[in-house]
Amino acid sequence: MQDPVWRWAVVGLVFSLALTAAKWTAYGLTGSTAVLSDAIESFVNVLSSSFVLYAVWLSAQPRDDDHPYGHGKVEYFSAGFEGALVLFAAVAIGIVGVLRLIEPHAPENLGWGAALEAVIAVVTLVFGQALIGAGRRHESPSLIADGIHVRADAITTAAVILGMFATWATGKIWMDAAFAVGVSVWLAVSGVRVVRSAVAGLMDEANPELLGRIGGSLEEVRESGWIAPHHAKVHRLGRTVHVDLHMVFPRFWTIEAVHDASVVVDRRLVDEFGEGTEIMLHMESCTPRSCSYCDLEGCPVRDAAFVRRHVWSASHVSSTARPDPIEE
Repeated sequence: MQDPVWRWAVVGLVFSLALTAAKWTAYGLTGSTAVLSDAIESFVNVLSSSFVLYAVWLSAQPRDDDHPYGHGKVEYFSAGFEGALVLFAAVAIGIVGVLRLIEPHAPENLGWGAALEAVIAVVTLVFGQALIGAGRRHESPSLIADGIHVRADAITTAAVILGMFATWATGKIWMDAAFAVGVSVWLAVSGVRVVRSAVAGLMDEANPELLGRIGGSLEEVRESGWIAPHHAKVHRLGRTVHVDLHMVFPRFWTIEAVHDASVVVDRRLVDEFGEGTEIMLHMESCTPRSCSYCDLEGCPVRDAAFVRRHVWSASHVSSTARPDPIEE
């Protein structure tokens, strides 16, 4: 498969496997509770990266009779699954940390363990940022979630290093377990954020950034007589975007003229959001209230003077009602 998101997902899984091996090596070297918490979390990386790989594959499959909108929504399920796994890891790490606080266990070889964890943290941070960047470029929710998870992993590893240093500097072995508990809290916060983002996608929560891109794109190709876009709704189906948009045109225009305008709108939005983008354009005719912001010269049905055009912002294109007349 030549899909770049698929390739990134494969690399992500391989990286997770290598990261797991490195972290359990660090735990075997030190016996540190903080390192153990980091190693436990690495299993979540492998599971989540495996599901991301499946989700990316499924989302790329063509639509069929049972899935007329395609399979893109699975990427949000993938992101939510990943967030849930992070929360599960947070609980498991918190339990281990509390048990080790009750019965402390002295870590060993902290110097070598800290050095190995430092290398892991740097490599993980760089790779996490790369995954997030790839996910944003290719608009893949599951890849972005995986990158956020990997980046959070780097931060937890940094906390583990601090825990080992604090234990070495103070000689208080309970601090090792205390940092493990801190790691569990951080992971829980990170997991909640990922789940929240996935739920927003599944519920088709309004996206001001996408709505702003619609308004800006229409402004670039705007022609005289294009009176007002409104009631825009955007459904992001994984990497595919479906735009539902109402557009007001002069009521005396022919069907051919309106169709020609709709073709321009369609092409511009496909250029903006990529091939596979679906546009559902609802044509509406103007009314006398539209005259104050309609710039069409020589209009035979004008009832009021033109005052000025609206700038089509996110709030403008998403409004469920047509704009109010502009007073002179």
